[in-house]
Amino acid sequence: MKLPYSRRAAVPAAPGPNRFGYQPEARPVPLVRPRTAASQVPKITPVPEETSVTEGTADITQSLGAVVAKYSLDRFTIATSDGLVFASSGGDDTGADAARYSGIFRNDPLSETPGVVMFGLSHEGSELVGIIRSDHPVSEETRKKIERDADEIIHRWI
Repeated sequence: MKLPYSRRAAVPAAPGPNRFGYQPEARPVPLVRPRTAASQVPKITPVPEETSVTEGTADITQSLGAVVAKYSLDRFTIATSDGLVFASSGGDDTGADAARYSGIFRNDPLSETPGVVMFGLSHEGSELVGIIRSDHPVSEETRKKIERDADEIIHRWI
């Protein structure tokens, strides 16, 4: 009697010490690793080419917006050391950010807050705080470039 195709053995039976005659021989199972979702891999801020953030902008707000676009940031605010907004790229809670993070920076300049990068600036004797909001990590190299761009913006517009 011939078995239907679906019931035929794909591999000839090879009885062994721990096998029955109808069991196929053992084959190693390949290791399966779960794929890493794109959302789990942290995105790093790209380091863009050197472009001016003051050329072609009408005011300081547009220049800060150019910094946000250049470095793929969420928001960029420059605050006074006592917590007032000096200039911002826009957003609903820039005043709260300025008050909160300038105080944190003033008390502990090396403190780290997830999603926020802070750095100090000085203009004509006034101490300022740069507050970067970003969902992805900002490298030290990128932070330094943003700091130079912020200094250029302040010297151009103030």
